[in-house]
Amino acid sequence: MSSKEAKHSGWLRKLTRGVAPFALMMTAGGAVPCPAQDAPAAAAPAEVDPDRLALASQVIDLSFPPEGRQAMLMRAADTMTNQIRTAVAEATGGNSDAGAERILQRFLGRMRALTDRAIAEHSPALFAAMARAYARTFTRDELVQIRAFVSTPAGRKYLEKSMDMIADPDVARANTAYMSSVFSAIQPMQVELRRELQEYLRSRPRQPVGAPTS
Repeated sequence: MSSKEAKHSGWLRKLTRGVAPFALMMTAGGAVPCPAQDAPAAAAPAEVDPDRLALASQVIDLSFPPEGRQAMLMRAADTMTNQIRTAVAEATGGNSDAGAERILQRFLGRMRALTDRAIAEHSPALFAAMARAYARTFTRDELVQIRAFVSTPAGRKYLEKSMDMIADPDVARANTAYMSSVFSAIQPMQVELRRELQEYLRSRPRQPVGAPTS
């Protein structure tokens, strides 16, 4: 392998390791729930008082107007995508390969489309769940006070802009540095995890065919 090929090969290894947690962070950044198929069943939620639920629903609608919810979540997801792209470049030393860059851009485009579909599908249930959570968390009097605040111009602006704070230059720099640090730290951890799993599987006694697994 030539020195150039070795350099590109090393960059690609770093890139794929850095992008590994991308989907999870996109989900977190977009605030879209992602159900785990094998997660244990959650305890049944407590009953919600109808009066408090009605107040909580008003708070949610005032805080996050239904007509702008998807656009708000996609702005957050797009901002996160740009910051992740920068963090990956920093974590890999910026030594990119043009062909690999095109592949990465296609990947990011697919993730963007996936996030768009997930937000469209899940955001109604997400905000309905938030209303129920508010109704369980806050008293009736507290919900009345919160509704009064989000009905004011300052309250509406606070909530409207709070989701956009991630795009503020100071926040963007801090968040990008955080993600770059995470990507760099994850790379050796992934190697160690793979090594430990391989050693465990090699040393694990073979199970008889048809025997139940632990």
